Amino acid sequence: MTAHIGLIGGGNMAYAIVSGLIASGYPADHLHVADPAEASRHRIASLGAKTTALNTEIVEQASVVIFAIKPQVFRLVGEPLAGLFQDNQTVLSICAGIPIKRIREILKLQSNQRVVRVMPNTPCLIGEGMSCLASDQPLADDQKHALADLFASCGDTLWVANEEAIDAVTAVSGSGPAYFFLLMESMMSAAMRLGLAEPIARKLVLQTAVGSALMARDATETPAILRAQVTSPGGTTQAATTVFEEGDFSGLVDQALIAARDRAQALARD
Repeated sequence: MTAHIGLIGGGNMAYAIVSGLIASGYPADHLHVADPAEASRHRIASLGAKTTALNTEIVEQASVVIFAIKPQVFRLVGEPLAGLFQDNQTVLSICAGIPIKRIREILKLQSNQRVVRVMPNTPCLIGEGMSCLASDQPLADDQKHALADLFASCGDTLWVANEEAIDAVTAVSGSGPAYFFLLMESMMSAAMRLGLAEPIARKLVLQTAVGSALMARDATETPAILRAQVTSPGGTTQAATTVFEEGDFSGLVDQALIAARDRAQALARD
């Protein structure tokens, strides 16, 4: 029997999940979304899903409840729902930095009730996302497959060994799209300073990014080897990569991901 899935929060990520599930054949009338904003409810309802302004209706109707809200409001949203969940319900959270222990405390969930943290990213909006899942308790393989399938409709999925890995996942793939957008933005600006018109700079950078990503995804070689294959000694590419290396590009990436991971951990304490 197809499970009823409920989402608390109707923002972009909820929209991506619902649209992906419906596109993959999931029955729209088994999808329920709660959001206080009428515009968000209307947008979700246009897909065919059921909507409400009441979070309690989601808990009453769904066997899988996904919290798709900002981490800063989890307590505010969660406390009125404390004690309402049944043993056979599964709670998923895509709230960055909120540990399962706190989720259990706020919602008053028992140790036998299933709680899963999920870290998706924004390419889910176009069906090319990356979502990682973790739980604080062992789950049967069929349960793990079923939960991963909820997010497989909008990209790739991966279970990680433990919850501690989710903060690192947040730093790498959760926040990762912004890093690539920043590089694209910087390359476009530099291209225009070199004399290229904005439309040409944009097309060159974006298609190069797409082609490079697809090559790296499909290749048997590592990105390091692919980079070496493009870099002729004494050539133009080496001239550019030398500047990156002299600026400690790798060190900056390390610092950036550590800062993102640390912020994810700090969100749990805020």
